[in-house]
Order: sequence, then structure tokens, then C-alpha cells
Amino acid sequence: MKAKVLRGCNALLALVMGMLGFSCTSHMRVEYGTPSAQFVIEGKVVNEEDEPLEKIEIVHRGGWKDGTGVMHWDSPYTLYTNSEGVFYGIYGDEFPMSYYMVVANDKSGVYESDTINPLVSYSGGDGHWYYGTGRLRVDFVLKKKDNVEK
Repeated sequence: MKAKVLRGCNALLALVMGMLGFSCTSHMRVEYGTPSAQFVIEGKVVNEEDEPLEKIEIVHRGGWKDGTGVMHWDSPYTLYTNSEGVFYGIYGDEFPMSYYMVVANDKSGVYESDTINPLVSYSGGDGHWYYGTGRLRVDFVLKKKDNVEK
């Protein structure tokens, strides 16, 4: 008999709480979706004589650290420098990542590759799922390989 009364009270209490819209997590905001951001990368590649280098491959990728501190890298994106040594890329609806790896490769084999690992911060977001825009300016000065005449 006591069990029936308890079940009845619990059912009645659940019904009243449901009708009043009571939630034990009313102070927490629940959102669904995936964080997103816009990402802009730009820069210039020159040699040691400050001459712009054309057709240099720029490979960049974002990354994150898991709870144990292990780094995970996203799929890479590739850009190429123009005749002025400049590269530029803009990406929308990207997952916001703070860690980046940017590599400059000379496919002709004259210059050594170089890597930069900058951190990116975002601005202009809405304070929720949209982080705003992350901007990254990366400039390279590539050195000639030792086996190539200067």
C-alpha cells in the first residue's frame, strides 16, 4: 500500500512539474549544433634577398589538443603564392581551432621548406556557437638549399 501511494505521489509531482515547465537545469542553456567560425589566412613569401617567390605551395591545417594534451590535426588546405609572393585564403563555416601549422614548400627544389606554428584567436562572435573570424598573417623568408648555386 505504501509503495502505491509513493508511486502516485511521484506521478502527480512529475505531472505538476511538467505542467509548470520546471527544470532542474533551468540555469543552464542548452544549445545544439557545432561551433563555427570564419578563417582568413594571408601572407607573403620572399627569399633572403627580399625577392617575392611565385608558385610556392602553402599548406595549412588547424588542430586541437584532447583532454590528455595529445595534438590532433585536421585535413590540410593548400594555397599557392602569386607573382608578388602573396597568398590569401578565406574559409567559412570552419570549426574554430586555436592551433595551426603552416608550411611553405618550394616544389622546384631551389628553396628549403619552412614551418610556422602560430596560435589563432577569434573575434566578432556571438558568444555562443559562432566564434567570429580568426585571422592569421604568416610571412616566410625561404633560404636556398646548400646544393643550389646562389
